[in-house]
Amino acid sequence: MKKMALALLLALSLLISGCSLVVKDPAVDAKQVILDINGQKVDKQSFTATYNALLNQEQQLQQMYQAYGMQAPEINTDDVLTRAKDQHIRQAILKQQAAKLQLDQLTDAENETLQAQVDTQYQSTLDQVKSYYFADTKLEGEALQKEIEATALGLGITRESTELSAREVFIAKKLETQVTQDVAVADEAVKADYDAKVLENKTAYEAAPDAYGTAVNGGQAVYFAPEGYRYVKQVLVKFLADDQTKIDAIQQEQTTAQTALDEANAAKTANVDALAAEGLSDADKLALEQAAPALQTAIDEAQAKVDSLEKDLLTAKNTGYENILPKAQEVFNKAKTLSFDELVTQYNEDSGMPAQGYAIRKGFADFDAAFVLPAMALKNVGDVAEPSQGLYGYYIMQYAAPIEAGAVPYESVQTSLHDALLTTKKTEAWEAQITTWTQEANITAYLDRLTD
Repeated sequence: MKKMALALLLALSLLISGCSLVVKDPAVDAKQVILDINGQKVDKQSFTATYNALLNQEQQLQQMYQAYGMQAPEINTDDVLTRAKDQHIRQAILKQQAAKLQLDQLTDAENETLQAQVDTQYQSTLDQVKSYYFADTKLEGEALQKEIEATALGLGITRESTELSAREVFIAKKLETQVTQDVAVADEAVKADYDAKVLENKTAYEAAPDAYGTAVNGGQAVYFAPEGYRYVKQVLVKFLADDQTKIDAIQQEQTTAQTALDEANAAKTANVDALAAEGLSDADKLALEQAAPALQTAIDEAQAKVDSLEKDLLTAKNTGYENILPKAQEVFNKAKTLSFDELVTQYNEDSGMPAQGYAIRKGFADFDAAFVLPAMALKNVGDVAEPSQGLYGYYIMQYAAPIEAGAVPYESVQTSLHDALLTTKKTEAWEAQITTWTQEANITAYLDRLTD
């Protein structure tokens, strides 16, 4: 009887303690099935790795927002969980469908292509590791390469892991190509798209003509040009580095001084408004009146600083212009004997100029007036303006070509429109097929096991 009572007491104590003596085997726990997709299992370890990777991306995005002083979006862990689940389901279904069609069996030529891609991707990753972790290293040659590869390994990156990922992408692309191979775009659809884009551009650019120049200079496709535009090429002769540094420093001081002046004016206005308020006591009125002279003094001092810096900036710019004038004049003189494109190649310090030049119009607000005015004063195509003083140095400009107003010729954009529509249509067909496969799949989720 005593033994039975002891056994009962032991059983009761385990029940009350919540079976705290039971310890979960981590290896067994990691192998718990979280998803079953047509019989293909995703265990807890794999699912958690995907979830953590996605969560890390969200956290990095938050840090980026905060670094730029922006309000970071809240992380919704339920959304991250759903994305992890959907990612595993998509990968499994694509893999299964590719196997069903034997697209996972690569030819020798395909394997050769894949290996070349893997080599490129892996080397690119190693280059990034080198840049981030070994920027100041004294190692070189084979010793450096070993350390880079060891660091990559510590990050979970190997050539084998790169190949596994690249192979999945390669096979998925084969599957996508087969699914969408019969997708086509009718000529009528391309023409309708062209007409719609012309009308949209016409409405937008006639209402805001500068938007056309902004789009063209930014490399965007345009389908209608408003009146008054031309292409202008330039040779920019920049201020010397030391002169630019001085100019930048003064301009920074100007910003600070202007802020101080604005604040001083705001303080005076607040004082005047306070004096005009009703029900002001004699003591408060006296205090406000006594503060007024000091407030005006602050304004006068701030204004004097702003004015002084303006003079300093003018002096610094004049020195900068003087130092580069011989080079600017040399470029202008050579325009009489060399093609302007040759001058651009030899002298231009504006690395962002489009090959055809800049699209500008009279009063174009995106650019420095010192650029726009002389450029628009050129009468004939090929004319070159004398050097003009601008924000960055001297501009030497050529009237490169007129821009004909109206709709761009259909033939000039037909191919690009067709290709864009075809890409969109193929993407839609591909995603629709994946949705169908997913709906037809036998999928069971055991997400509650993640919190066991």
